[in-house]
Amino acid sequence: MYRVWKAIPVYNCNTLLGEGPVWDSSEQALYFTDIAGQHVWRYSPAVHVCTSFRTSRPVSLVIPADDGRLLLGLQGSLTLTDKRFRSMENIVAVEPHIPLNRCNDGKCDAAGRLWFGTMHIHALPHQGALYCFDGSLHKKLDSISISNGLCWSADHTAMYYIDTHERTIRAYDFNIETAAISHPRVVARTVEYPDGMCMDREGMLWVAMWGGSCVNRYHPQTGELTGSVRVNAPHVTSCAFGGPEMDTLYITTARKDLTAAQLAAYPDSGALFAVKLPVRGLPAHTFSIPA
Repeated sequence: MYRVWKAIPVYNCNTLLGEGPVWDSSEQALYFTDIAGQHVWRYSPAVHVCTSFRTSRPVSLVIPADDGRLLLGLQGSLTLTDKRFRSMENIVAVEPHIPLNRCNDGKCDAAGRLWFGTMHIHALPHQGALYCFDGSLHKKLDSISISNGLCWSADHTAMYYIDTHERTIRAYDFNIETAAISHPRVVARTVEYPDGMCMDREGMLWVAMWGGSCVNRYHPQTGELTGSVRVNAPHVTSCAFGGPEMDTLYITTARKDLTAAQLAAYPDSGALFAVKLPVRGLPAHTFSIPA
């Protein structure tokens, strides 16, 4: 049965390009980034406080690490930082031979390996790639335009991935032991541009739609659109489940590329949105620091 929900803005952080929300259950807080604004944000819903730290380069992903630090995906590197952002440790260079590329969306699999993509800063097609980092950097896919999405089935046998430019959601067979991906197939084709993605405990995919003012819910086996969260902002960028019961969907948005008329019509663009849902999400995996 198709259902519709409505998200509300919970904090107006005015992100130019909000991305990468991840729920830190140990802190009961949400981390996310503003890529173009070069900020890492932390939202604590219990006290309704949002704080931020400015980075020296565009930052697309923030993921809690198993030693209490945060892993950041910056333009040109993966970097570890303490949660007060006082010390930065670059752990691997990312495409130093392509200075106009930057990191984009990223998640960790159940083994603690980071999967992340790269893209051209002006979104030129087929300039990026998908990588897996486990202490060494492994290129998994090439000729990617706008690397996005990334989530895994609860049994770790399928990985879901998005190249926004293609307007498709793809599934791959996934081997948790070897990190091998194989047998790509299209789960769903979209009208708008699919962006960030997460999965609920029923195995359904929640996909942020850039230009679509919504997060859509898809059945990964049939491609059926089973529900939608309406968001009062055109550019919806990513989503993640959080909250004490993992039943709140947090949604990032962007002000980038909107006209003055659009910003006047959608003044909450760039805000962090949330909606309480009748389903729960899967917890995010932490980054396992390589030995």
